[in-house]
Amino acid sequence: MSMEHSKQSDEELVAAWQAGDQRAGATLVSRHYEAIARFFIHRLGAEAEDLVHETFMGFQRGLDRYRGECSPRIYLFKIARYQLLNALRSRARDQERFDPGVTTMAGLDPSATALLVANEQHKLLVAALRSLPIDVQMMLELHYWEQLKIQEIAEVLDMNVNNVKSKMKRGRERLQVEMKRLAESPEQLQTTLHQIGDWVADLREKLGESDEIVHPEP
Repeated sequence: MSMEHSKQSDEELVAAWQAGDQRAGATLVSRHYEAIARFFIHRLGAEAEDLVHETFMGFQRGLDRYRGECSPRIYLFKIARYQLLNALRSRARDQERFDPGVTTMAGLDPSATALLVANEQHKLLVAALRSLPIDVQMMLELHYWEQLKIQEIAEVLDMNVNNVKSKMKRGRERLQVEMKRLAESPEQLQTTLHQIGDWVADLREKLGESDEIVHPEP
């Protein structure tokens, strides 16, 4: 990664990549690799690497068609969502009834360990998130872990802003209900609810440090 490229915006990197500058493309990939890997890892574990690769390849294949209708970062998340839903649909027992607005990760694979964490409150939060519809789980994670704005989340999921706001509000309410259902003790529940913001940030950091993330070669 050159110093020149590292100072360029995503949009400048894409324009340079479209003009044939492969180093600009490599810089863009490196800049967003960890976030895209994090998007897949706690859902698919070891299978994530292939989908991370397919996401960036999808961006490259559609490079000539990209016209800046959304930011490169959001465009990558849109491709990642498409790849994820295809992978999850293939896992569903009844593929025709697979619906990311209804289907949950817990329903697809109730025995899976989404993320190995020592802290019981972390486990409770992850289990509760997996009990939400996939799209709602995705909204909350994009908002809290990736700091996406409501408008950006709407772009990723191809929904209108008001719909996203409504689903996120209900999703936060349901998250608390699920944590209450899954908690092993009132103390565990209260501790999680009171410090959920800190633990979300900590989980984000742990996902970034996961051994499953194989960073691209510079």
